[in-house]
Amino acid sequence: MIDSLYVVLAMAFALGLALRAGSVCLVAATEALLRRRNPDRMLLILEGTGWALVALVLLGAYPIGMSFSQPVVIGLLGAFVFGVGAAVNGACAFGVIAQIGTGRFEYFLTGLGLWIAMQGAVFLDLEAAAMRAGPVLPWSLALWAIAALFLGRLVLLHLRGAVNLGRAVTGSVAIAVAAGCFTSLAVLHREFPWITLLADLSMADLLSVLIAALVVAGAIVAGLLIPDGFELRWPGWRRLVKRFAGGFLMGLGGVLLPGGNDSLLFFGLTTGAPMAVLGLCAVIAGIVATSLISGRRLSPFLRRAAEICGLAERR
Repeated sequence: MIDSLYVVLAMAFALGLALRAGSVCLVAATEALLRRRNPDRMLLILEGTGWALVALVLLGAYPIGMSFSQPVVIGLLGAFVFGVGAAVNGACAFGVIAQIGTGRFEYFLTGLGLWIAMQGAVFLDLEAAAMRAGPVLPWSLALWAIAALFLGRLVLLHLRGAVNLGRAVTGSVAIAVAAGCFTSLAVLHREFPWITLLADLSMADLLSVLIAALVVAGAIVAGLLIPDGFELRWPGWRRLVKRFAGGFLMGLGGVLLPGGNDSLLFFGLTTGAPMAVLGLCAVIAGIVATSLISGRRLSPFLRRAAEICGLAERR
């Protein structure tokens, strides 16, 4: 029992380290694709999904019970709202931890906004469709997919003239550790995933609190170890409002489609669940729509698209 407890605590700390070191964030990945046409981070996240599948198979976690809000339209609306909230916030669930690791402690307000919004869940009578599903791929094929994604990232970086093998390997190791630790913690300690805990704090126990604290501590330690990776400063009232508002919208979305983007990626996509695939598309659509409306630092093509759609002022 003691050994398993130490393993859980070590994985929590390693998760925080990996999230900060790899700057794992779906919002950052989507915006890099939108504004710089750089798919590197998006491919890296897909690598993480592959590692999550491998970890879940080795843990014997399949078949996994998945539960999604019904009707489908409501679930997709929730995913879209979650994406909008993540974009307003400036980070997804994983990205929040990574940002805290840079010294931007205003991101704790994201959690407060999430919690307040999710308290509304008790007033909603949403039906849920539950299923139990196995892995969409054998774990050996998942490893081949991971290798292909890594090589694909190197080729794309080479074409862009930005090959940095050390950074590419560091990113892959970070996402592998993050995916493996996150899924393992959820299997070994079911009260862990933070979206679930915020929805019902009565589920939390002392170990849940300790795990969350170690994840944050790991991110901060990684930030302190990275040169110029940690800086405390006053964010300004506008950013404080954005963190809270973004978290609130993420919470509303999380009520309608249970789980954040990390759960959809690592527990839904690994089973090939249609609602997980559609939900992730809706989350990304919410991020894209918000980025287009903001109209800042977009590529010329996307800037023009935003103007045509009336989402940005014409120059």
